[in-house]
Amino acid sequence: MMKKIFLIIIIILTTFSFVFSANFPNKPITILVHTKPGGAVDLMARTLARVADNYCEQPLVVVNKPGGGGIIAASRLLNSKPDGYTILAFPATFIPTLQTTDIGIKLDDFKYLACLTISPEAIITNPNSDINSIEKIISYAKENPGKQKWCGPGTGSLDHLMGIKFWEKAGIKVKWIPYGGGSQAMGAVMGKHADVYIGNPEDILGRQDNLNISAISTENRLESFPKVPTLIEKGIDLPNEVMWRGFVLNKKTNDEATKYLEDLLYKCSQDSIWKNYITKTMVTPVFLRDNEFKKIVYKDVESSRKYLEIAGFTLDKNASKTPYLFTFIFSILLISFSIVYFIFKKKSIKLNGTISILTISSVLAISFFYISSFFPAPRAGLFVGSATIPKVWSIFLLLVSLIGLILYYKNSAKEITKKGENIKNVISLTFLILIYITLIPIIGFFISTGLFLISSMLIMKYKNYLNLLLTTAIVLLFMYIVFIKILMVPLPTMSIF
Repeated sequence: MMKKIFLIIIIILTTFSFVFSANFPNKPITILVHTKPGGAVDLMARTLARVADNYCEQPLVVVNKPGGGGIIAASRLLNSKPDGYTILAFPATFIPTLQTTDIGIKLDDFKYLACLTISPEAIITNPNSDINSIEKIISYAKENPGKQKWCGPGTGSLDHLMGIKFWEKAGIKVKWIPYGGGSQAMGAVMGKHADVYIGNPEDILGRQDNLNISAISTENRLESFPKVPTLIEKGIDLPNEVMWRGFVLNKKTNDEATKYLEDLLYKCSQDSIWKNYITKTMVTPVFLRDNEFKKIVYKDVESSRKYLEIAGFTLDKNASKTPYLFTFIFSILLISFSIVYFIFKKKSIKLNGTISILTISSVLAISFFYISSFFPAPRAGLFVGSATIPKVWSIFLLLVSLIGLILYYKNSAKEITKKGENIKNVISLTFLILIYITLIPIIGFFISTGLFLISSMLIMKYKNYLNLLLTTAIVLLFMYIVFIKILMVPLPTMSIF
């Protein structure tokens, strides 16, 4: 009887699973955008989502995941289920990021749905400044080597590489000023704090009084900007430098979902609302699917290699691997507790929970510092790199822990705790720190850190649960604001989902 019931349950679940998966899509589809709301790629994604309502029964929802030059958004896509319900808006700006960031994400990890727009690179100046044409840019730069200020989003970005190509062709030396976004860089040019901004023609829309396109990287002049010369006309041989924007999937996405999404994007590209968006933004509409899209991606990969190296990046070299991590941590734990034990023994102070947690915090700080020492070095000309933040945090945690141990040693004349608790706390906290480090890449930094803080306080027999939860929440909120919102550090997220 039980076998029959079990067989019926299996048949029902199998049938339900087949029906559920056969009708794609049966839930909302997420479009990940690597920038904050308001940027060009965000506008494209939101327009697509609005147009798709006419052709898809399920809504397309735009979710912004800024930070890390696109690494956070790309990681979210690759860590999501490859079922077609997560799409990544994929502009050309991803190319330098993925070429120069060694975190295990490769261009082959994506399935290229379609490229929908291209836009030429443009040399943009302030029409009210003395440097407002290609001739004046080159003339001033040659008369004042290294003093002319060019700007754009980031170092090693597509716009930065365009600048390097221009400087090489024109034979000039200038100063590059990286900004966190295009709007900040354009503001610098409008305020005459910088001389040249590298972007796209659509960047000047609504800003024509303070921004002027000096030249564009096309073979022929644009119909939307008939008075703007091409770089070829000005003697700069850069005819086809473009910003393309499209959408990609996790490469493991099944064919059914892929085909549906390709057809959906094509329908959207023919819609009147989409064509109106194209007209307003003055970009060039295209529809390059699958291998056609992949071809232009890899073409840009090859053409950018030389200029990324000029910009100070190291390519084709993997970051060093941290050897024997757990052996290192365990050794530091033994050494630290041995030193603390003998120092405190002189004052007849036995190891207790407070001493144990402060010692383990010191070991945690040393371990993070050790791990960060294997991160990639800062780019040429920069002092800040991927290891800067964890090293600063590690040094701070180490100093706080050592100060705590010193103060406890000086002020604990007869504050002796119960016998037997010391060994139990040491063993528990030692295993807890090992579990914490193991869980970070599996369930994410914030969840594992929250569990670590709560578990540590419970081991210390702290029984004010309201304060326990409040303290944990405050620490996590502080980390979120500093690391995610302010510094935009791509902390590990759940890899099991």
